[in-house]
Amino acid sequence: MSLSDRIRKLAEKFSGAPVGLDEHRSRPALPPRRTPAPNSSQAPRALTEREEVQPQNDTPVSPWSTPDPRAILGSRLGTNSYRISHDLIGPSLTCKPVPTNAWWQNLVLEQGDQPVVMTPYMVKCLDSAVVVCAQTPLVHETYVAAIWHDDWRVHIDGCSRHSVTAFDPLSATVEYTGETMAARVPLVRGAAFVTVMFDTPAQLSLSTVHAVIGVEKCSGEGTAVVRLNSGTTWLVSCDSPVELQQSGVSGLVSSGPVGAVRLALVNDECPQALAALLLAKDPIPVGGTIDVTDEALFTLRWITHGNGPSDHLLMFALPHHQQSLTDACWVDDVGKYWTSMGHVRAVLGSQWQWTETIEPLGFSGQSELSEEDKAVLRELVQADASTLPEDCGVLPPDPYFFGKAVARAMRIALIADEVGDTASCNLAVERAKSWLVPWLDGTNPDYLLYDDEWKGVVSSRGLTDPAADFGQGRYNDHHFHYGYFIYAAAALAKLCPEWIEERREAIDLLARDYCDPSNADEYFPFMRCFDFYEGHSVASGLFAFGDSRNQESTSEAINAYYAAYLYAQATGRQSIARYIRAILQLEARSSRVYWHLGDLASDVYPETFARGRAVVGILWSSKADFATFFGANPEFIYGIQFLPYTPAMTLLLKRQWVADIWPKFLEQVADGSATESWREIINLAYAVVDKQATKNRVSKVTEHDDGNSASNSYYWIATLK
Repeated sequence: MSLSDRIRKLAEKFSGAPVGLDEHRSRPALPPRRTPAPNSSQAPRALTEREEVQPQNDTPVSPWSTPDPRAILGSRLGTNSYRISHDLIGPSLTCKPVPTNAWWQNLVLEQGDQPVVMTPYMVKCLDSAVVVCAQTPLVHETYVAAIWHDDWRVHIDGCSRHSVTAFDPLSATVEYTGETMAARVPLVRGAAFVTVMFDTPAQLSLSTVHAVIGVEKCSGEGTAVVRLNSGTTWLVSCDSPVELQQSGVSGLVSSGPVGAVRLALVNDECPQALAALLLAKDPIPVGGTIDVTDEALFTLRWITHGNGPSDHLLMFALPHHQQSLTDACWVDDVGKYWTSMGHVRAVLGSQWQWTETIEPLGFSGQSELSEEDKAVLRELVQADASTLPEDCGVLPPDPYFFGKAVARAMRIALIADEVGDTASCNLAVERAKSWLVPWLDGTNPDYLLYDDEWKGVVSSRGLTDPAADFGQGRYNDHHFHYGYFIYAAAALAKLCPEWIEERREAIDLLARDYCDPSNADEYFPFMRCFDFYEGHSVASGLFAFGDSRNQESTSEAINAYYAAYLYAQATGRQSIARYIRAILQLEARSSRVYWHLGDLASDVYPETFARGRAVVGILWSSKADFATFFGANPEFIYGIQFLPYTPAMTLLLKRQWVADIWPKFLEQVADGSATESWREIINLAYAVVDKQATKNRVSKVTEHDDGNSASNSYYWIATLK
């Protein structure tokens, strides 16, 4: 029976009348549930232990490889100077790889008291309280952020510590412990309610930074509508037949012990919002799984607990979900809730599905080169290849800039191979191989090693210095850094498969580090950087921020998965290639929704912020910022979203969007660039609109970005359709 049929049957059961339902359109509010008469003599029920959901995907994709890194790296092992806090992470979790870039990472960093964004709510976990905040906007011309305020503080008196004891791709569970009290908080992405479950029933005590101006009982005992002087209305629901009473100016208490309490913001602009939330108050989401098929079909499943049927589970979908979910049962009477990533929309049911449309993509560009273009490129690749240094000592010493250099060399090799310049191809290949050997053998100064604390490959400088290599040792930007390495390896696997085969296990370590598609690898976490709910990667690692997680360069994230896709294909691992290709397509689409203003969506951000720019520079969990971490120049903010120029950038740079923003923003940004290399990066985007005009604009460039070359710029323009 389909989801829509199940909902129809449930609605008919509760209303006694046939219900027509078009699951492709917004549906009316669900009828109220018939609740049994309260039984005051019934003892409150404590919820049983939640089923632990392992951090896994349902797809049986094999890992890249499974050897112990210590068997590959030998003595290149170390323990990160930033240690796992065993006070903040449950002991059962530290025997396996602990995430470093998860949406809930703030829970296990520093004191574990910085906010996490579960969408639509933000939550702080303190030692004796859970603090809940509904996002409200702070809008500026250069940023839009969610303001933090203590809307509700759920006091867990008797607890002295909290720790994460379970996680999966869609949730994290925080347990509170103490001599007299224990509680669990399942933080689940998109949940309509924030839930606190007491292992031993206890009297409920809530407080707010606002004033309580009204408490109205509804839907029997244990449930109340609470109005605050902030202008917001909340549904507070307990699992026991207690009365909820105001305590002082800003408090709310229960008349007896409860086993669980659920809090939900009520949209007062929607008359049926309360009725819909009441119907959805019983099924409690406690975890979730994800599945990605070879056909790029994504399935998100939420695991529920409680008395209510899972068909009554109410979750919130982000804008990119709203564009793509199939057979979704939308509940628009709940109303849309504002978040810093746009308004979320309520959807009914415990399973979501959508399919990403896979665009053609490979090593080569969109179209074949003309003979005239091949002739030009033969001259360019010969010149570019001849400048590749033989001496490794003159190359950048850090993994990011070295990665860009070796990927650049292999772009030159691939282009030379395509235009028939065997000598230039061989020269670039030999240079790249000689450059990579010290990094693979560990003889370079800033060698790579295996961190046995957080289970990953990090630079030796970064292991002890959090500021070194852009925070590499704290797992910042790993997909950016290693994506360049893996691109070079993919190109070498195409051109020199025997050389790669001899070193495949060592190279695999880098792919395993940032995009391991299987939880069967005991030495690396599953998909370290990717957020399956938000649909894009997270670059920030083991640093606690008040705005929570962030990512700057969408184009480098796309490059990372493009590289992994090519590498999997070139080394004959087709199931991994198909999996990563689906991730790549979702990363590109979400980037266009949340970083490209006016591309796939025009109403994600408020007009005050959106009207003066075409991109977001840094997207945080609770903030969209027109900025970069390395400077405020407009060409930096735009350019970091465009480089490196490979065939994969056609997933990101679409003709209509670039045509719209070129006269408004990009042309002026390009002309005003302080350096020739950044000017070229901006100009190259225009090639998807007008190839000849772009050739004219970049024809006299002599200074290229350190990851680009004259031959690559020409190739990008020439192979566009």
